[in-house]
Amino acid sequence: MSLLMIDDQGELWRGDSRRLRIAFDSPYSGGEFCEYAIKNLGFVAINLYGLSCQVRLRPKFIGEKTYKSLCDWLRRGKMQRVVLSVFEKEWRDELVNSKQIDGRLEALLPASTTARPGDFLCKPMPVESLASTPRLRDVVANWSYLSKHHDAESLIRLLRSLMDERFVILRPSQSDGRLVFSQISDHIYKEYETWRSCAVGAPVEEQPDRKFGRWVANAYYDTAKDMTPRHDAVDVIMNLPSTGRSRLRYRRMIFPMPVSGSRLLVGGSLFDAAIDLRVAN
Repeated sequence: MSLLMIDDQGELWRGDSRRLRIAFDSPYSGGEFCEYAIKNLGFVAINLYGLSCQVRLRPKFIGEKTYKSLCDWLRRGKMQRVVLSVFEKEWRDELVNSKQIDGRLEALLPASTTARPGDFLCKPMPVESLASTPRLRDVVANWSYLSKHHDAESLIRLLRSLMDERFVILRPSQSDGRLVFSQISDHIYKEYETWRSCAVGAPVEEQPDRKFGRWVANAYYDTAKDMTPRHDAVDVIMNLPSTGRSRLRYRRMIFPMPVSGSRLLVGGSLFDAAIDLRVAN
């Protein structure tokens, strides 16, 4: 048996799971990486057995480039039999022949799961716009003083309460300096419970909606550079496992926190239906 994987950009990778894990700098090992990438990142795994193969995928997360690459590979490979393994709430297998596979894939996949221009919108906001949450407004306004005169543990406890347990803590990886999840609270990313259970140690950009992950990572890296807290209004359309393309509107705060020569980042969000960055000018 040999293994192929198609990533979220439609690129084909050949090799065993260990080589693929290293190539993607994943903290997960062996088969865990394949399972994680399929369920949470929209990758496709193909196990080859001569003129037969098993194709494993999660339809709601797969993107257009990955779908096209998979179809192209199947046409070139001229497989006689394909076991199509689909993950929804659980794994489901079906055996299809080469003439059936295109129709089955088309029926399974959403019409469009790719990010579109304008899906991810963000607007920097002044501290004063947090008037409805005065304690949080005061923390943002006085962060420079607070971070110099209070220890990290006390500040994290404060932020946890102010952001209703909707926060993450990021730290630089010791190996390459990339920002990775150090802690994820109970009330954030609830739509991605499977991913949340094993996301600690993963890079911030490695999120179930990979395009959103790459987009949101920029805000954290920018904050890590200037070490200044930020407050943004965010209006995004994400690919959620339960509802597909869904609109989310929230206020995002990111707090840089120097700790023993390192840099922690605490990010949190508060839902706000009043935010609308899609109003036509």
